[in-house]
Amino acid sequence: MTNAKFISIDSWEIWDVPNDDLTGMTPDDREKAFGANYQPNHFPMDKLTGDIDERLKNTKYVIIGMNQGNAAINQDPDKLFLNFHGKKGSMDYRLAAALYNTDLWGSFMTDVSHVIESSSKNVNITQDDVINLENHLDNLGISKDATLVALGGNVNKALTNYAKRPVKTMYHYSGSNNHYWKADIVHKQVMNILEK
Repeated sequence: MTNAKFISIDSWEIWDVPNDDLTGMTPDDREKAFGANYQPNHFPMDKLTGDIDERLKNTKYVIIGMNQGNAAINQDPDKLFLNFHGKKGSMDYRLAAALYNTDLWGSFMTDVSHVIESSSKNVNITQDDVINLENHLDNLGISKDATLVALGGNVNKALTNYAKRPVKTMYHYSGSNNHYWKADIVHKQVMNILEK
């Protein structure tokens, strides 16, 4: 793996999976199981298998968040792919549970902005941010046909306005988004994203 091509905001839709039998669980129960199993500041490198360049080339979906929160300041800069795998309070496990056992699991993921800021009100996504994002995806070898899946309305608006790749959206998993995030509703959003 060539580490030089990846940046601190890059990661993969891969988490440790609970030992519980997830078959037949409701989306809400699956989310609770992923929450109980969540390991903070840990990316399961052993589950990122196969040739990375081939994996990037064959990526059909790229999950796009807004930016890293303030917790990123204390992340180990020598460890790859910790974005979206931070403290439990970031609630990344909700995203893991929503995408588990779907075609989105294992996808590449990154943020559109390099700003480190926990308050989304203080982050302004520009056209240049989106251009830089797509240039980064191009440099990684990700197809121009890959669908960008925006996490949240602000990211969706920016990508819809400026991105050249197709865009779909789902709610953001953040705890500050509890008004909208409901496991069963997000599960339906994921299924709609995967419909052709």
